[in-house]
Amino acid sequence: MKKWTKWVMLLMASVMLTACSTDENAPKIAPGANQEENKDSSKTEESDLAGTDTQMATLNVDLYNTNSKIVGTAILDEGEKGLSLTLNLEKVNSGQLRVQFHDNGSATPPSFEDAGEEISLADTPEIEVSENGVVDQTFVLENVSILPKEEGTLATENGTSIIIHSKTGDTASDNRIIGGVIFPPQ
Repeated sequence: MKKWTKWVMLLMASVMLTACSTDENAPKIAPGANQEENKDSSKTEESDLAGTDTQMATLNVDLYNTNSKIVGTAILDEGEKGLSLTLNLEKVNSGQLRVQFHDNGSATPPSFEDAGEEISLADTPEIEVSENGVVDQTFVLENVSILPKEEGTLATENGTSIIIHSKTGDTASDNRIIGGVIFPPQ
C-alpha cells in the first residue's frame, strides 16, 4: 500500500509541475480559442512582407450571446491578402448586424461593455441575418492582423475582442449582442 501511495504522490507532483510550467514563446490566446499553424510546406519560404511569420496562424474564437450561451465561432485566418474572418452563427435574431473589433481583451455578457472602444483599423463587415437565424460568411479584412509583429495587430498588450452589434438605421447602435475574446490582456 505504501508503494502505491508513493507512486500516486509522485504522479500528482509531476502533473502539477507540468501544469505550472510556462513557455515564454507560446502565443497568448483567448481561453477556448484554438490556434493552429498552417502545415502547408509551400509557406516555409521567407515572406515578402518584413516582420511576418513564415507560417500563418489561425484562431477559432467562441462567440457568446447576452445569455452567456455559445452561438457560434469567429475564425481568424492570417493570409497573404489580409485577415480572413469567417463567422459561423446560429440562433441569431434576423436583421442587420455590424462586426467590430474592440480594444480590450474582455467580452463579458450580457452587455459586453468591458470590451472597450471600437478599433477602427479595418473596414469590418455588415451582416444580413435571414429568418432562419444562421450566418456562415467569410470576409477578407485589410490593415489588420493576428500576428504580433505586424502593423495593425490585434495581439496587443490590452488584448482585443470581437463584438457584434445590432444595426439600426445607418449606424451600429451600441446594442452589443454577441462577443468573444480574440486575445486576452497580456
